[in-house]
Amino acid sequence: MKNQTTRRQARPRSIRTVLRTAFLIPVLAIWTLSCTTDHVPPVDHPDAGKYQRIITRFMEAGASGVSVTVRSPRGIWHGTGGYADKEKGIAMSAGNTLRIGSMSKVFTAVTILRLQEDGKLSITDKISKYLPSEMTSRIANAGEATIEQCLNHTSGVREYLGDETIEGIASGRIVKYSAAQNLALVYDKPADFPLGKGNYCNTNYLLLSEIIRAVTGESAYHIVREKAIAPLGLHNTSASLVLPTSLTQSYFETDGAMQEVTWVDNNAVGGEGQLDGGMISTSDDVAAFLEALLTGKILSPASLALMQTYQDIDPATLPDELKYYKQYGLGLMKIETDHGTAIGHDGHVYGFVGKVFYLPEHQTTIAILLNGWSPSSVAVLNAKSTFNLLF
Repeated sequence: MKNQTTRRQARPRSIRTVLRTAFLIPVLAIWTLSCTTDHVPPVDHPDAGKYQRIITRFMEAGASGVSVTVRSPRGIWHGTGGYADKEKGIAMSAGNTLRIGSMSKVFTAVTILRLQEDGKLSITDKISKYLPSEMTSRIANAGEATIEQCLNHTSGVREYLGDETIEGIASGRIVKYSAAQNLALVYDKPADFPLGKGNYCNTNYLLLSEIIRAVTGESAYHIVREKAIAPLGLHNTSASLVLPTSLTQSYFETDGAMQEVTWVDNNAVGGEGQLDGGMISTSDDVAAFLEALLTGKILSPASLALMQTYQDIDPATLPDELKYYKQYGLGLMKIETDHGTAIGHDGHVYGFVGKVFYLPEHQTTIAILLNGWSPSSVAVLNAKSTFNLLF
């Protein structure tokens, strides 16, 4: 506690500004993961020279630490750069875990669709069918919004990560709020959009978390582990209040220097059921998960087709560097790279940022996880040209 207090007092003066940027950028039966590719040692992979350029690009941009996995028909490549803990001089390794932010939403959507396959719910149902009236009556649009509208961000509900919440996280007043506690932050406030319209909104996935809890009688994290993590043998992926010892420190740049801000990430998404962005994983695991999902190894064909029912993203809501982001499905983003369509999701918390995308035309998946936020490293992460380094 003493160390945490010291860190709060020494927090960067621009913390509120960067928190706002980091959080609001959109930046079955049991199965076994079956891969046709082998995990090739990085230096022996036939495309090692190409893929190493990705690590180099991030390190040249001043990344504090980066972990990258590429899965293709030619094998699996993993590379790292920088530090897991800069203060202790601990290098980033393949075994290190990082917060994956909104990549958690893909796991959440898979869990919801598996519960639909189990007959526990229907995504066409109104969320008020499963959630208590004392909650839905106090969240604008929640009385009429459907599960599907929460999945694809068209419920119009209010974003809980507004200025007041960001101020609370920055000051240490909000510490590891649960999904239910964070939902209470939007009680009795107007919706952001009319029902059926909207923009990327984290509140939707907190509502889904509460639905998972309601229909199963178990914590949402427990059900995600049961439905989406354990069956695939993703041993380094965590949906839990317990932090793995493999978790790296996190950093963000202020006044040209990287500051350690792990406590902010833990406070922001460290509570129960934070399925909008609270999960922890490795680049290896998230790449394996997305590839399994999009090659039909997790959901039924009908459920996978539902996940890929896309809504157009209004380009006016995107910064220039993300104009190539075109559509949002049920927990999936669809983008257009110079090498074809890619499907996956970004993840931003505070000190942690990353993305995982599958390019079906090339049967290739790339996962990039960073444990530091800086304008230069995030510019590389967001750049459409970064995908070109795969080819």
